[in-house]
Amino acid sequence: MGILYYARHFALLACLAALLAATRRWNPAIGVVAAFGIYGALHAAALAVTLRARPPAGRRLWFVVIASSLSMLSVALGLGARFIGGSMGMAQTALLLSLSSGIGAASYASLIRRFFGAHLAPSAFARIVLGCIAATLVVLVSGIYLKGAGLWVAVSWWFAVSLGLWVHDGRSSANPSLPQSANDGSIGPIDETERR
Repeated sequence: MGILYYARHFALLACLAALLAATRRWNPAIGVVAAFGIYGALHAAALAVTLRARPPAGRRLWFVVIASSLSMLSVALGLGARFIGGSMGMAQTALLLSLSSGIGAASYASLIRRFFGAHLAPSAFARIVLGCIAATLVVLVSGIYLKGAGLWVAVSWWFAVSLGLWVHDGRSSANPSLPQSANDGSIGPIDETERR
């Protein structure tokens, strides 16, 4: 079964991507870090509203806020490294984007695991991180990022994370030794006393 209602989740992501693409020229110039904060919040919100288990609304809201902050931090670190290094060629840009994307993906997967008790194996983490890096590089190499000022990097990243979760959940249900639904441990209860 998995942690998300995947059909709803992917449909919501596609609608958000289409809406952002259609309204891109009317958006105010808020800067790339703030824009990625919004993109991060949108994916986190799409994930939070399509969860099979329904954690408290406050927990889902904190997840969105922290995910948005992580998204902004990833971009800020990437931009900071770029400014320190001066002008960069394509190889350095690809390396910097890969590093930023990989760190962001690992942080986000950890956040999903922590907030929603998802049992993500190390292979799921690796799949999500490598998928995000590959998606980012495809957008970079294709040159489409020039048309969207980061939008297409974010959208490709959204789908890479979600696809990694979907593949992990599909493999989990194919293997009977792994959890298969919200009632058998694929989403574990969160012990609130553990956080204190």
